[in-house]
Amino acid sequence: MKKPLFLLFFISILLGAAACDGGSSGTEPPSDPAELKSFHLAEACTGTVIDVAAAYDAGSDGPHLIAMYSQNSFDETVYDFMFPSQTNFPEDWTVPVDQPFSDIELVGCLARVEETLVETCEGYEIDETDDEGVVEIYDAVYELTIYAPKTGEVVGTETIETFMDECPSFVMFSTGPGEDLVEERYGQPTDELANLVESYMNP
Repeated sequence: MKKPLFLLFFISILLGAAACDGGSSGTEPPSDPAELKSFHLAEACTGTVIDVAAAYDAGSDGPHLIAMYSQNSFDETVYDFMFPSQTNFPEDWTVPVDQPFSDIELVGCLARVEETLVETCEGYEIDETDDEGVVEIYDAVYELTIYAPKTGEVVGTETIETFMDECPSFVMFSTGPGEDLVEERYGQPTDELANLVESYMNP
């Protein structure tokens, strides 16, 4: 059964490479606002101007709809879209993920810029093995940068400190070949993030 699965995976890689061929990264903004998607606006986090994005006027009443992104932990040049389940923002702060992002006026970019090990938690039993997992918990500092994607203007920057003070009771460990059975957990800025974002979108 493994060979067909591997073949399908290999074919999908080839198709993906073919789709990207032709000098386009696949994230270039469209000319039609109705085709603007979340991955296009992610480019605002790296300084790209999105001409077809909605205009932001700081002097006008809100809400100024926002799309949130977090810096990828493996590639700092990549920002991943944060779904509503990750931000706990009210639904009317943004647009549904399956709809055009043409009404988005602001882009929020969250990056973890500092981390401090608080505790190493041991004794997590791995099912059907004699191994034990370890969890490292960290306090973390995040930097939030708010952009107006249409102009590339930095509307504001904020610093968020988060804290971890207890070991998690349940953890899913990666147990494949080469895994070290060490998981990292960082303080999350969910509540303070919502408060700060609201100050920009509903001034």
